[in-house]
Amino acid sequence: IMGATALFIFPSGKGKKILEWSDTTKMAWGILLLFGGGIALAAALEKAGLIQTLGTWLAGFSGSGGFMLVLMVTVISLFISEVMSNIAQVIVFSPVIAGIADVLGMNPLLLGIPMTLAASCASMMPMGTPPNAIAFASGHITLKQMVKTGFVMNLVAIILITLFCYYIIPLILDYAS
Repeated sequence: IMGATALFIFPSGKGKKILEWSDTTKMAWGILLLFGGGIALAAALEKAGLIQTLGTWLAGFSGSGGFMLVLMVTVISLFISEVMSNIAQVIVFSPVIAGIADVLGMNPLLLGIPMTLAASCASMMPMGTPPNAIAFASGHITLKQMVKTGFVMNLVAIILITLFCYYIIPLILDYAS
């Protein structure tokens, strides 16, 4: 807040302030509120225990083999990132993923890498990533168009991330699944 206030006070060198009040009326406030809501949602999900519940549910897939667990981590991470900040999601979900890997005696990278890659692939909702929000705020794309196209992109991302992380990453990083 102090940094934003300073923009109104300090001159830009041309006798004008760096930020004039009229500039703020042109700002897309909806995007700012969208991201604030995503961060608040992340905090609420963590406080409500939903992230831990998902972790417990995920651990149930350990009997199905590593591939199914990697797939489910990828699916959950990608779709959670559609409604909450990617950074907040990775921060609250990482300890859960590391805990699952530890309990199962797995290398945490086997679950952590697909989780972080999937968190970066939100394509379906405006709050998924800043570029999504900017595209939606332009008014040239509807939510229905974003969801339809983004869902297909998400399915492709899930397949590619799961296959890459289960079969290729262990070879590159030289660890056993």
